[in-house]
Amino acid sequence: MTNFEFCTPTKIIFGRGVLSRLGEEASLWGKKALFLYGKGSLKRSGLYDQIKKQLSDAGIEVVEHGGVEPNPLLEHAEAGAEICRRDGVDFILAAGGGSVIDESKAIACGAMNDEPLWDYFSCKAPVKAALPVMAIQTQPATSSDNNPVSVMTNPASGEKFGLRSPFLAPKVSFLDPEITFTIPLAYTSYACFDMVSHLTEGYFNTTATFSPVQDGFTEGLVKAVMASFERVRQDPEDYDGRASLLWAGALNWNGLVNAGLDGAVIPCHMLEHPMSALYNVAHGAGLSIVTPAWLKFKKDDIAPRIIRFGRNILGMEDLNEGDGISASCDRVIEKFETWIRSIGCPLTFTEAGISNPDIDALADQAVKLAGIWNIKNYSKDKIKKVYYSCI
Repeated sequence: MTNFEFCTPTKIIFGRGVLSRLGEEASLWGKKALFLYGKGSLKRSGLYDQIKKQLSDAGIEVVEHGGVEPNPLLEHAEAGAEICRRDGVDFILAAGGGSVIDESKAIACGAMNDEPLWDYFSCKAPVKAALPVMAIQTQPATSSDNNPVSVMTNPASGEKFGLRSPFLAPKVSFLDPEITFTIPLAYTSYACFDMVSHLTEGYFNTTATFSPVQDGFTEGLVKAVMASFERVRQDPEDYDGRASLLWAGALNWNGLVNAGLDGAVIPCHMLEHPMSALYNVAHGAGLSIVTPAWLKFKKDDIAPRIIRFGRNILGMEDLNEGDGISASCDRVIEKFETWIRSIGCPLTFTEAGISNPDIDALADQAVKLAGIWNIKNYSKDKIKKVYYSCI
């Protein structure tokens, strides 16, 4: 196990009706808030009015900045940072899914640092400070409610990059499962695959020969996501199903699962980010396309991990390595693809509405991400091979 630091400074308030405490908690962070949200669902659900009343009753002045895109855009975050500077905002309240919370962190950075905002995402400048962020999670998937990561898309460069800084972790996050009852099933399925991908990136790529803690976390959480989705598919207002997905969404990408895990890297995210940047595909849907293709590409290198995944997560107790390692891996991947399709996620570019992908442009950006994220042994030709198998 490698050395690591693990810190979760976020206070999580979880359960039914917890937004009744929003005004009380928000008043600890100042008297003026930037209220950040998406493109309409918050108002349709009635949550917008509930939040505004809580803040008003607490004597907090609100400056609104709605319209966050599903893949949040740099210029919208830059505008938010300028509003914060101009209006003397004390903290940011983000109400939405990972995209909204990610953008809130970008705004928090831009409001308190002097360099162009994209310089922080492209590793040209270090984050030195940030405004406090509070979050209300409405679409669980990325642990954005309690991790220090922000992901943004720069349309001018066609790039989607991430920023990590301890200054960016939310101070307080509210997780109420009842808020998630109205998430459409398609987006619930994308979120579930997003969680599965976050959990299995390190699991498949680790070089550790003994990692029972991390493997146990991964296997338990992936099975929990799969089982919870089945409950929600039967009844979108199943409280325990939604609560389990919400909690899994908070745990899968907050650093706990991969802490100390040798060799843990994220090549499937390296492959997917260019897809979101260039074609605005939902992140979970993009991951469901590239992950099986990547498994087929890497199966000879990671066969023991694929077989473990089949046995311990997919329940394939009849796997017999005497039938051949490669054939056993193929069976696991095929069953995984069957599950992906069963929950409504795409497996090809075409199924995601991408009819003629620019493989060279996708590969160029993936190569750049490989360098930034220190992911070794991925040449442009190798990356193109994975993308071509997704067509």
